[in-house]
Amino acid sequence: MSPLRKQSPGREYLSPVRRKRQRGIALLMVLIALTILGAMTADLMEANEVYLATTVNMRDATQAEYLARSGVNLSRLLLSFQSAMGRTLNFPIWQYADLVIEMFADPEGGGMLAELAGADLSDVEGLGLGIPDSDLQVAIIDEDSKLNINMANTARHGARQRRQMIQGLAALMAPIKYDQLFDRKAEDGDFLTRDDVICEIVDWSDPDEDLCNMSGSEDRSVYQSLEPAYERKNAPYDSLEELHFVRGVDDDFWSAFVDPVPEEPERRVMTVWGKGKINVNTAPPQLLFMAVCMLTSDEAGVGPCMDLQQRMAILQLLDVICSIRMFMPFSGVRDFLSTLQNPEERLFGLPIPGLTIVNRSMARRMLTTRSTVFSIYAEGTVGRVTKRIHTVVDMQGRDMLDPAKSVAASGGSVLYWRME
Repeated sequence: MSPLRKQSPGREYLSPVRRKRQRGIALLMVLIALTILGAMTADLMEANEVYLATTVNMRDATQAEYLARSGVNLSRLLLSFQSAMGRTLNFPIWQYADLVIEMFADPEGGGMLAELAGADLSDVEGLGLGIPDSDLQVAIIDEDSKLNINMANTARHGARQRRQMIQGLAALMAPIKYDQLFDRKAEDGDFLTRDDVICEIVDWSDPDEDLCNMSGSEDRSVYQSLEPAYERKNAPYDSLEELHFVRGVDDDFWSAFVDPVPEEPERRVMTVWGKGKINVNTAPPQLLFMAVCMLTSDEAGVGPCMDLQQRMAILQLLDVICSIRMFMPFSGVRDFLSTLQNPEERLFGLPIPGLTIVNRSMARRMLTTRSTVFSIYAEGTVGRVTKRIHTVVDMQGRDMLDPAKSVAASGGSVLYWRME
């Protein structure tokens, strides 16, 4: 046996075999520590990136929101100028809102108007966004150019306007091309005619519980049998989206009569905010055709719109009217009716046959050439964040704080506000 080796006090003697087995343990511990620290560092960096992106998005969202709010305020200022022009200048300046707003939204300031005028506005204070990677888009839509479906509520409007709205909806849905929208079953399995859908639209907003055709009381089980169940509102519509709750108003009906092109709100034919009269200077062709058919038909509903050839002539006439009214708006309803009766004289000698206006009193109740209620669509974009605001303002009335002033001087009264 080999002699015992002396050991230092307090130290355990390791044999060469055990020392060989533990060789490299320090390197393994270092690798484990580096792996843990690397994972922690990567997680910390990722968390910091998330926090930074969240902060940037919050900053961009705030800037985008206030860009959209600025677009709304500039639009209300523009509408106040329109009101200040009075009745002597009936030019729809709001249709050129994008050109006016561009002076403030162009990154360098000025926009197309400044280029046309040959003016350098780059040094003018207040013009230009001054925010990198930003944009502002604004559109002003005339709500008085639409058919107001809230006219069925006799508490706000009279019985005559209620009948006018029903007649307008009937004329709007009358063309044969819409037959396929009604020759089918509803969700509850019943066939719905045009009159059925019109009655449902009317009964949703009218204050009573009688059917619109006065044939009895409203059937409450129609909506209670749905999932989830709900009741008829029996109050004015607050927004067009409420039409989705009305029986018979499906996606096809919505696309045909309510909002044909969602990206172009000016092509809508219905509203819940207008004053009831339709502005012939801004109404879409589909609504003008409806109005002309009503004005040229007798009490039995017989008129030129029932004949295919005459209907095509009316559409041709309205196409010409819509192409020139933006630059030469009608001064009054009488001017519009004269154009319908004598288009060759009023439209630069174009050989288009005139129409016979049967009901002039209806024209005075139904049509107008001025607007007071407007929708403002403002969209502010900063970076990857976009904020959209839709607000409706009424430019008619007296200021509550100062009754001696018109509410138009302060940009109108807000009827509706939605931001998304």
